[in-house]
Amino acid sequence: MKTGLMLGLLLPLFVLAGCSPADQAPKYPCFWGVALANYPLTAARLKSVEQELEFRPQLVLFYLQWPQPGEAGEFPQASLEAIWQSGAAPCLTWEPMYVRDNNEVAIPYEQILKGHYDAYLTAFARQAAVWNRPFIIRFAHEMNLARYHWGTDKSGYGPKSPEIYQRMFRYVVDLFRQAGAHQVLWAFCPNAESLPNPTRDSATAWNRPQNYYPSDRYVDILGMDGYNWGTTQTREKHGWQSHWQSFREIFAPLYQELRNLSPNKPIVVFETASAGSGGQKASWIKEALPVLRDWQVQGIIWFQVNKEVDWRLNVGEKHSSLFLLPEASSQVQNWLKDLTGR
Repeated sequence: MKTGLMLGLLLPLFVLAGCSPADQAPKYPCFWGVALANYPLTAARLKSVEQELEFRPQLVLFYLQWPQPGEAGEFPQASLEAIWQSGAAPCLTWEPMYVRDNNEVAIPYEQILKGHYDAYLTAFARQAAVWNRPFIIRFAHEMNLARYHWGTDKSGYGPKSPEIYQRMFRYVVDLFRQAGAHQVLWAFCPNAESLPNPTRDSATAWNRPQNYYPSDRYVDILGMDGYNWGTTQTREKHGWQSHWQSFREIFAPLYQELRNLSPNKPIVVFETASAGSGGQKASWIKEALPVLRDWQVQGIIWFQVNKEVDWRLNVGEKHSSLFLLPEASSQVQNWLKDLTGR
């Protein structure tokens, strides 16, 4: 598509989003990005993603698990550096679990709190300090889903889980600060829907996102994850029935809960995507833009992965150009630096 024609088609969307290609100065910073599977990331892969999507991501999220007992683990400097050199801001989803015999094993919280992982955590933090660039760590994301049950096995997920999560989160952050890793920004990121859902069963009232919050002292960025599954899931095949949901319908309850927790912290949507079944993905994105503006969301990251559904932005109808933003990728790195106060 010719650049002039593309910008002509996009101009109404920039107006909705509070961004103008003419002056390249958004009313507030709203950065767009992608979440990518298959660590590590390389410069070549990031360039390939940019070419596929026809826009340069300003945020790049990737996933890293902790080492098994007896393993040293590693600091993902090569991936962080590749992201930084591309002009984007790195977002690390750091999962305190490992895979053994094709099974995910959550690291027991007692092992973390009793110092069994201190060598790994301290080495990681010191290398972050030496790398000396800001990046986001989304530690133990979607803690309000039984799918993850951080700190315990699945049977241990219950009323004690919020306190366990808080203790783990604070412990890890304290170690980083003691090691001088002040460039790291910590994100608290629940899922838009809690499972088990406390709005349907009073016995699971403990599973509200607010109950997991480690406090403003330990959190720099508030995060949200949520997906529009469209009509892809059926009760017969998947055990539940999905339906088309707008961005506002998915995120409004969690957004309000996070704002009540901390009115002034920046909010980033760390994972989102829309299926194409049951509606139009391009329309879903277009309708999300004024919501992002009204809520002053400062980042939105598309889950660019073929997983339960092929969520990838460049699959199906021609809509990837909806994410084209003015070439101002260095702004996102300045934003991170401002948040760290360095």
